[in-house]
Formats: sequence, C-alpha cells, structure tokens
Amino acid sequence: MKLSILIFFCFLCPILAAIGAIGIYNGGGDSSRSSSWSSESHEGGHGHGHGGRPRPPRPPVRPRPPPREKTNCPADWMLFKRTQGNWCVKVTVGMGLNQFQAEQQCVALGAKLTGLQTDEERLRLAEAAKSLMFLNGFGQATVWLGCKRKASCSAGCPAKETFDWTDGQTTGTDGFTWALAQPSGNFHPVWGREECCHQFVFSIGTTNPMWPNIFHGQLDDVWCPVQVIGSNNKMFACGKLAT
Repeated sequence: MKLSILIFFCFLCPILAAIGAIGIYNGGGDSSRSSSWSSESHEGGHGHGHGGRPRPPRPPVRPRPPPREKTNCPADWMLFKRTQGNWCVKVTVGMGLNQFQAEQQCVALGAKLTGLQTDEERLRLAEAAKSLMFLNGFGQATVWLGCKRKASCSAGCPAKETFDWTDGQTTGTDGFTWALAQPSGNFHPVWGREECCHQFVFSIGTTNPMWPNIFHGQLDDVWCPVQVIGSNNKMFACGKLAT
C-alpha cells in the first residue's frame, strides 16, 4: 500500500509543476501587455492632456481699466484741468515779497510759482486774486508767477516767445497775455533787466489810474528782486499736481 501511494505522488508532482509553469507564463504575458498599454496611454496623454482630450482655449485677457483721473486739490486750492496732468493753484497774499522769496513760500507748500497754461486759467487766477483783494481791502495788486525771460530774448523777440514757464508742468504760450507794450525788458543799474513777470489785478476788474495802459489780469515783466510796485499789495500764485 505504501508503495502504491509513493508511485502515485511520483506521477502527480511533475503534472502539477507543469500546470503551475503554464499559469505563470500566461500571467506574465498579460502583465507585460498591460504595462505596454499603460505606457502607450501615458505617452499619448502628453499630446492632448485630460486623457487624450484637447485642452480648452485660454480665456481672453481683459483690458486694464484706464487710470483714475487725479482731481484732488487741497480745500483752498483751485483745480485747473490739463491734458498733461491736472493742476492745483492757490493765490496767497505776500506783502513785500520779491520773486525769490515768493518761490520759497511755494516750495514750503510742496509747490512752485505757477505758470498759466491757457487764457482761461489767466482769467480765473485774476478773479481769485480780486476776491482776495476785497478781503484785504486792496484797490490793486500784482501776483508773482512762475516765468523767466529766455536768455536768447533780451530784446527783439515776439512778446509770446520772450518768456518760459518755470514750474516744470506748464507748456505753450497761450497764457502769456501781456499788457500794451509789454514785456518791455527795461534795465535797472542794480536789478539788471526785467527777467520775471507778474499779473496785475484791479478791484474794479478793468484798469487803474496808476496803470492806464494795463488791464485787469494782464501780465507785465518786472525785475525779480523788486518788492514794491506802486504799493506793497503783493501776492503770489503757487501750483502743484493734483492727486
């Protein structure tokens, strides 16, 4: 009996070993094919993304909104709208100040003596100065402006081409509306030539017997160091960019 069992297992073991080898061989083949398919699928994904589907188009870039217009001025300053940047202006009484001293007063306010971009600005400034005259009981006054005679124009230049604005922002010549026969370029033995300019303002809004050829709001050239012209009713106009 024992011999029969031993013979049976001798025949059975090779058969079981053969069956196991066949199963391993088939399983390995499936694994190889699966791995190959997975690799092909992965490689195909590089071209399209999202499992082979084409990527959706990117949304269009929205244009940026235009920058905010700067219109903020301190409470007691006027706003002048300009294409190169809106401008704030303030007229102040400066009794006995020459042009250099008036400029320093403006610098202390973060500003400069202002120029006049247009004739409209010139008239608005004259009216603001006239209102200030009434508050201070002045009959007439002059307002320092930010302008200097061109070095090449000591004489002989057209009136509107004789001076430059000095505030670094005002451009052009439209604001240069001079009184009759001005700028004259008179020479003084101490002060030199009239290199600066100011604006005449009169309480009646027209002219003044002291200055029969000058009308309210017109410009006149003057010596920069001078402090008194007919009276000590001196003013100055400062300008700076709006925020």
